[in-house]
Amino acid sequence: MTRSARGRGRRWPALILLALLLYLVAVPLAFLLVASLKPTGLPFDPGWATEHFVAVYADSAFYALVANTVKFALGCTVLALATGGALAWLVERTDLPFKAAARVMIVLPMALPPFLLAMGWALLASPRTGWLNELVKDGLGLAQAPFNIYSMGGMVFVEALALVPSVYLILSNAFRNMDPALEEAAMTCGARWPQLIRRIFVPLLTPALLAAAAYLLIVGFLVFDVPGTLGMPVGLFVVSSRIVYLATDQSGGTSAYGQIAAIAVTFLVLLLALAWSYRRLTRQASRFVTVTGRGYRPRQLKLGVLKPLAVALVLVYFVLAVLAPLGMLVWTSLTPYLAPVSRDMLDKLSLAQHAAVLSNPRVGAAAWTSAWVSLLSATLVTVLALLVAWTVLRSRAIGQRMRNVVDTLAFMPLAIPGTMIGMALIYVYLTLSFLAIYGTAWILVVAYVTVYLSFTSRTAAASLIQLHPELEEAARTCGATPAAAVRRVVLPLLLPALAGAWVWVMAHVMRELSTALLLQGEANVTVAVQLWSYWAGGEPGKAAAVGVWLVVVMAVITVVWQRLSNRNELLPRG
Repeated sequence: MTRSARGRGRRWPALILLALLLYLVAVPLAFLLVASLKPTGLPFDPGWATEHFVAVYADSAFYALVANTVKFALGCTVLALATGGALAWLVERTDLPFKAAARVMIVLPMALPPFLLAMGWALLASPRTGWLNELVKDGLGLAQAPFNIYSMGGMVFVEALALVPSVYLILSNAFRNMDPALEEAAMTCGARWPQLIRRIFVPLLTPALLAAAAYLLIVGFLVFDVPGTLGMPVGLFVVSSRIVYLATDQSGGTSAYGQIAAIAVTFLVLLLALAWSYRRLTRQASRFVTVTGRGYRPRQLKLGVLKPLAVALVLVYFVLAVLAPLGMLVWTSLTPYLAPVSRDMLDKLSLAQHAAVLSNPRVGAAAWTSAWVSLLSATLVTVLALLVAWTVLRSRAIGQRMRNVVDTLAFMPLAIPGTMIGMALIYVYLTLSFLAIYGTAWILVVAYVTVYLSFTSRTAAASLIQLHPELEEAARTCGATPAAAVRRVVLPLLLPALAGAWVWVMAHVMRELSTALLLQGEANVTVAVQLWSYWAGGEPGKAAAVGVWLVVVMAVITVVWQRLSNRNELLPRG
């Protein structure tokens, strides 16, 4: 075999990977763009027109939608960043007592899906029937409910509660890895804590803070769960909930596809710009490295008289993010009808709602669909992410430009909301009728592999970067083939990180709502969609019962993920 033939043989796997990424990411986006320019909103129908963009931009409601989306994204970004940053600083850089328990209480809310958090707060702070409102009204003698969770403020509050654990995980490492020598030098020169924060902490934390802010803004623009649960019932829309509303039978179904595509393409440009900014910020983080080979122990600030206040902050967050909403869901799942917490209802509590949903064959079918779709999607996307990371960082079968294309395609889904992925796949598989997966669970697998490719590919790449190529070279020097070196050296070292990413994807697929809601059919209803159907159909008791069991499963998965993540931190570096 000639050298050129061997070179072509080595390129084929990378070219197949590139083609697969183009199919998963670029093709749906192309169909979305074409649909926005078709009079009927369907990509292969005849004719071209810009009427959908004209109709969208000429409608004053569109600018209200833009304003609502920006307010929501900025609001939950600022609130989550402030709360998560304060909690990360307290745990990592102060003498806060019971730190292990505090870490658990801050991360545990990740086990409560955002739409369940929103449902719990709807039961607590609904202006008509919310238990918290009734409690405050009776206690203070108020004529009107003091809280209205069905508002922009309510949406921002609940979404921020859901995002705080992510902010904590992003910033805690940055706080933990700051070299105290910089602080000691500043204090030797007479600097006090306000000056330390302004001149040392803020500059060193700027990359992590900006990256976290960019990530939160992206999430704020694309998330559906909380705006769908708290905003849609009162006509308060952001872009994600508007897309779901237009795509369902509530507003005419397929007649709105062109308008949906025009709105989606408009916001997609903004989201891709945010994703590009996030990528640049995370790449430039190396300019602010403070971890060196010299051992050190981070300086712990003594809280003194503020210690009770710091403990109270952690407890208040845990109550607001877990105990109060989850407790209300458990109570609602045990009552025969919607009723506030009271002693009079204790005799009427029963497991009837749980028995009803567990004996419902539709719930059983939804559980089975959620289980195998989450397992298969997590496995496929983890394997694909490993191939992407290896192609970008290790393979020399293709040139640098093509590796950059592969890396960019794998990163792009970060900026594409699940609602847009769902709509794009509707366009694709309604048009490509020879691929008969529309309305089946297989279209969910395709969607989730695309949606979660960014996270898993970043995780795999970050772990692969930590493994020096000398490990593989040493194995090959000892006579191992390239495949054997990867199998016996690289994969065992990457396994904890890949397993953690696999569990993370499985948990998020199991609780994902927006994509599953858009792509639902008779044969692919998931647990999240079944729960949403109960809630939207006026059966909060059954919705709460399904939600309680989902939280139990999510809690187990979260514990497993945390254990695998902790194992990954023990991997040898470099």
